Amino acid sequence: MVSRSNIWSRKSTQQRRHRPKISTATLPTEVKTNANASVSEKLEALKQLLPAGNNGEIKVEQLFQETADYIVLLRTQVFILQKLLHFCDDIGQSQDNNHNNAL
Repeated sequence: MVSRSNIWSRKSTQQRRHRPKISTATLPTEVKTNANASVSEKLEALKQLLPAGNNGEIKVEQLFQETADYIVLLRTQVFILQKLLHFCDDIGQSQDNNHNNAL
């Protein structure tokens, strides 16, 4: 049996083989500057999405890690709120049934 990780790793390897290689050495300086500015703007926008506390410089690797951690936190909050909503709905339905049975 093939594990999922093997399937994903093979698939990504196959995809990498078909991608054209673009060397930044062959790109005009203006294109390189625009690409770097675009990446910098996107990284800054990503940084702004994280909760306050990272006002200073942050390494890209740390930014990605903090973003991943924040996504996990948000998904956990959504999960808990959904469970709480279901719990409250169940209590409300239970009370309605008790009230109707008393009549």
